[in-house]
Amino acid sequence: MTKSVAAKMRASKTTFALIEYAKADGITITYENVYPGSIYTHKIIQAYHYVKTSEDMPKSKNPSILERFANVDDVPLKTAKVTTLEGMAREFGKLSEHLDRKSIQANPPVNDKAYVERSEFTITDLYNDLMSKIEWSLFRYMALIYTFGFDALPYYSTVLDYSYYVHERKKFRRCKYMFCLNMFAIEGDNLRDTKSKRVDSRFCCDACRKASHDAKKRFKRTGSYLPVEYYVPIYGESVDDRYRLHEETQPSYKVETEIMKKKPMFKAKLKNESYEHGEMVKYKTLAEAKQAQIIAEKVDNIAVYRQIIRRTNPYISEGQ
Repeated sequence: MTKSVAAKMRASKTTFALIEYAKADGITITYENVYPGSIYTHKIIQAYHYVKTSEDMPKSKNPSILERFANVDDVPLKTAKVTTLEGMAREFGKLSEHLDRKSIQANPPVNDKAYVERSEFTITDLYNDLMSKIEWSLFRYMALIYTFGFDALPYYSTVLDYSYYVHERKKFRRCKYMFCLNMFAIEGDNLRDTKSKRVDSRFCCDACRKASHDAKKRFKRTGSYLPVEYYVPIYGESVDDRYRLHEETQPSYKVETEIMKKKPMFKAKLKNESYEHGEMVKYKTLAEAKQAQIIAEKVDNIAVYRQIIRRTNPYISEGQ
């Protein structure tokens, strides 16, 4: 840098003028040139994106050094040298996140009811299944009374009550693993017809048994039964890496074009659905579906009850 340019840069009062003088003299723009006496000596990171201005975001007449180089990609910011302002800000941010993680690890939560690892068949599911069976037996008896009158009174013994619930509930046990809500059978003749485990079993599967031992070891080591990843936030840099790995940005006009085509961004092949209690009827038009609904509503309720009774109770002949 020549003495005349240096004198002009010191005499200038604005950052914009300093940059223009440096460009005119062919000097590399650094924080040393822009801010004499600065500790940052590396070249300023430049933006790779073009900033489109509008009425909501007008172009600045006298942009500062931060405004001119603010729109920088994530990757250059991540790999910026520590001696640059961006690199220093990144390191201070990581240090702040590290201190927050350490403070949480020093006093971690012992347990959290919101954390659940397995819940395929819970106590609520078991209750709903048992109550559905009890309600179905009562509905069947009401259908018999409605159809045959007092002749159906002997079938009152088929109605299930609370004693049935208590008897069937004892055939299931809750898994002892604190983060598992599953119920498993300990008797062979159970509601779900599943293979029963031993009467003295404590866990629903081997995975829960191993996980329970790991949770106790984790409590002795860290003071919490929860995994560290659950209550300690991950670094913001890792979040950005995962975002860039699985997602990508596209211009707005491309997104709008796909939306206008009424096509999904990612096509997924649908699986053929299967049903245990019949086949699903598909209609080509909405009018055809509505007509089928009208016909279904006109079916005689008594005929439906008689079909249910004959299917579930073989002792009643068709002539009765």
